[in-house]
Amino acid sequence: MKFEILAKPDFPLIKLQMNSGESIRAESGAMVAMSPEIKMETKAQGGIFASAKRALFSGESFFQNTFTAEGSGELFLTSATQGDLEHRTLQNEELILSRGAYVAGSTGLVIDSKWGGFKGFFAGEGLFFLKVSGAGDLFFSSFGAIHTVDVEGMYIVDTGHIVGFEPSLEYHLDKVGGLKSLFLSGEGIVAKFSGKGKLYLQTRNQNSFASWANAWRRVERSTSGGD
Repeated sequence: MKFEILAKPDFPLIKLQMNSGESIRAESGAMVAMSPEIKMETKAQGGIFASAKRALFSGESFFQNTFTAEGSGELFLTSATQGDLEHRTLQNEELILSRGAYVAGSTGLVIDSKWGGFKGFFAGEGLFFLKVSGAGDLFFSSFGAIHTVDVEGMYIVDTGHIVGFEPSLEYHLDKVGGLKSLFLSGEGIVAKFSGKGKLYLQTRNQNSFASWANAWRRVERSTSGGD
């Protein structure tokens, strides 16, 4: 299977050239277009309980679609959010992704929820991550462009900019500065990573964008005389 990621980083699209018998599994709604040689099957991967856990805790769809080539053809996939797409080949290893970052991957990959501890809740990022393990191609997305950091030692990241990281990295949450910085700087809580491994960041913060959009809606309602 050959692939190409088009139109990075603003509105990317995965173009897959598939040979007969090749398959890939994708999130519900990821398909943009495909050749008639590509057939789609929808199912709850791993069973009802595993699918419900992923959907409830990790922001993934309950049902996933498996695309199988019955002849040479092409398949186009994209992410649900406006942002970048990244590819990584897993070789019997794991990658931890943030909620909703998984787009598609080889059918041999195992996708499961990973308990992130109560520290994730207090950072406003949720209690669970998504753990992808095994061997094969993995495609994941971000809000904004993706920037990769090779961490050696310690690295500090705003929690809203984390896309994924290797499990060789450990982290704990902390304040940027004192109480004044916590409430007035707009930065809030950060994750302090330590160890050695890859860390994937996104250039935009969904929580900050949502706050900005809500503020503008309130301004528009007040100027228009709405409730």
